Amino acid sequence: MSKSIKKEENSKVVGEVLSKSEKFLAENKTKIAGTLTVIVVIVIAILGYIHFIQKPRENAAQEQMAAAQRYFEIDSLNLALNGDGISLGFNDIIDEYGSTSAGRVARFYAGFCNLNLGNFEEAISLLKDFNAKDEILQARAYCGIGDAYVELEQYDDAVSYFMKAANYRENDFSASYLMKAGITYEQLGKYAEAVEVYKKIKTHYNKTTEAQEIDKYIERAEIKRLN
Repeated sequence: MSKSIKKEENSKVVGEVLSKSEKFLAENKTKIAGTLTVIVVIVIAILGYIHFIQKPRENAAQEQMAAAQRYFEIDSLNLALNGDGISLGFNDIIDEYGSTSAGRVARFYAGFCNLNLGNFEEAISLLKDFNAKDEILQARAYCGIGDAYVELEQYDDAVSYFMKAANYRENDFSASYLMKAGITYEQLGKYAEAVEVYKKIKTHYNKTTEAQEIDKYIERAEIKRLN
């Protein structure tokens, strides 16, 4: 087959494809236009929601959070939770702005307020509902859940969350979570597991405060394990 004939055949095929496409567009232009209109309306609605509703709500929540955080920092936990009659507390921020970033952070603070006030079940519920990509806050929330379970003497659940905190994204804070896990393992009589986490502190986090006296914890757990 000569190049000219092949070229003519290719041109014919392309022409047929274009012709079919033009025919399809002509027959379905109303449907296509309608679909595009719907897409444009949805995009505009999303952008409008973000600009006119979500952002103002986020800003309002952040402003309300400032007062509650100040009360939290000075251990005025009831005011931090419930507000002072002028500014909202964390509970109100969760109720009114729960879908915002500030509302989600309010769950973290409210969880620790309840933990320190002795409301352990409420603390667990709030901290389990908190979810963040921040490696420090998320691990701290897991640890707070573990602390609450310890207070409720639910040690298996407690050690599970201490280990979850330690392993979330390993850093020097992990040593303190491992220490709590080790002590809780001892409370459960699981001395081999306690020795394991204590040794991990010694080898992986040897520059932390927890590592400075870890040998005595290892020795204690070893003795209990052998007895």
